[in-house]
Amino acid sequence: MADSLVLTGVKDIKKHTGTEMLRLNPKGGGDTFQLKRWWVEGGISTVYEDATVFNVSTGAGTVKLALATSMSTNVRIDHDGSFNFTFIGVNELSRAALFTDTFELIEHYVFPSISGGKVMTVTPAGGASRPTPGPASGPVSGVSLVGTTSTEGDGSEGPTATTGGNGSGLTVTYDVATNVASNLAISNAGTGYQVGDSFTVSGDTGVTGTVSSIS
Repeated sequence: MADSLVLTGVKDIKKHTGTEMLRLNPKGGGDTFQLKRWWVEGGISTVYEDATVFNVSTGAGTVKLALATSMSTNVRIDHDGSFNFTFIGVNELSRAALFTDTFELIEHYVFPSISGGKVMTVTPAGGASRPTPGPASGPVSGVSLVGTTSTEGDGSEGPTATTGGNGSGLTVTYDVATNVASNLAISNAGTGYQVGDSFTVSGDTGVTGTVSSIS
């Protein structure tokens, strides 16, 4: 999935095409958050910055995108669905940052008014990581084995398995010799595969599926 919107000032949203980015209001009221200046390390005193903050959510998790906005800010923000952002038509905006859902800094962005050219991405030492998709959960449906069903020899005759449901998009070739595949593992190492054989997603034995067809 992907999302795009235009932010004007500190809160006005236009041309919003998706649902992944959601502007937040502070619990104490107002339109902007008071965030410690993420581009300043150390220092005798802490300086805070007014920031417009978005929750950005996908199936992998949620991050927070913060922009040091003013009433004159105007920018289009495109999200690619994997927590990567493109900033277009940046006006009266010098800095932004990407945080985890608990405001741990992942990276921050320096815009042309400061960088003098392209948007610059800064990855701090010891910074947090973007969320990553976990293993599939729930049933895997429509498992089909395509190719020979023989397990003889070194396993090179093993079939290709394609799944649907929550396993959609997993297409793997079995290593019959070790009975383990890159994404799926067959539960029995018999001399052949039968309709009804059970599979589990490697590393997550709670996700199962059955063979629905063999060809």
